[in-house]
Amino acid sequence: MANLLTNRDDKSVGSGAVTKSMFGLWADPVLTLALLALWIALAIVFNGEPEIDRVVSALFFEAHPCAQGSTQLACGEFPAVANAFLGTVRAVLHYLPATAAIVVIAGLANELAAGRGLAHPRSRFAVTALAAFALGPGLLVNVILKDHWGRPRPVLTDLFGGPLPFVPAVEWSNSCKSNCSFVSGEAASIFWLLCLVPLLPANQRRVGAIVIAVVAVFTAMLRVAFGGHYLSDVVLGGLSTLVMFAALAFLVDRVTRLAGQF
Repeated sequence: MANLLTNRDDKSVGSGAVTKSMFGLWADPVLTLALLALWIALAIVFNGEPEIDRVVSALFFEAHPCAQGSTQLACGEFPAVANAFLGTVRAVLHYLPATAAIVVIAGLANELAAGRGLAHPRSRFAVTALAAFALGPGLLVNVILKDHWGRPRPVLTDLFGGPLPFVPAVEWSNSCKSNCSFVSGEAASIFWLLCLVPLLPANQRRVGAIVIAVVAVFTAMLRVAFGGHYLSDVVLGGLSTLVMFAALAFLVDRVTRLAGQF
């Protein structure tokens, strides 16, 4: 990942072909609309079939007999939380997107210092990816949704030993006051790494995409296993970042074409 902005496998750097190849399918408005439609469709499904979230989270929950006289609906724990190895893996993966963003920023600074400004396709792509990271996982997920949508995390709901009620996906609630479950910030961040695949050398992109996808899915499911999020939270969280990046890629590509820089 250290050579995200420094590899030169594209032959016509600075040409229209490179600009087109950098964004590729990401700049197609059909992809943006398709991803947005998928987000909306899945949101409707998860909201209309809340049993999906309950059943999946229950797979990772270990029920215990409640104390005599307890009024709780369920008692128990999410065993994965106590697993030291999984905890370490989660901690490492938690910082992976931020680390990647720092690498991209460093590479972008090097490009600019070398006199290759934002007209250079790699620099333009890097800025777009960083903007998606800031607006997606940063603003939309962590500032707007998680702090204002009010969906309690699984571990805090009465279905899994907590004091708060279960709230279906997408449905607004005032049960949780801040840092809530909808949507997953970690899923939104880790899926952002998929947006960086075009910055890898051409002969590494296919393998890179597969590895990143596996890591992203694993990271998202860890949040479910820990009782930190429902399945809908991680699915919609990851998709939200892809929608954001696709929309920005289309916008930047279109503006570039209109400005005659390509």
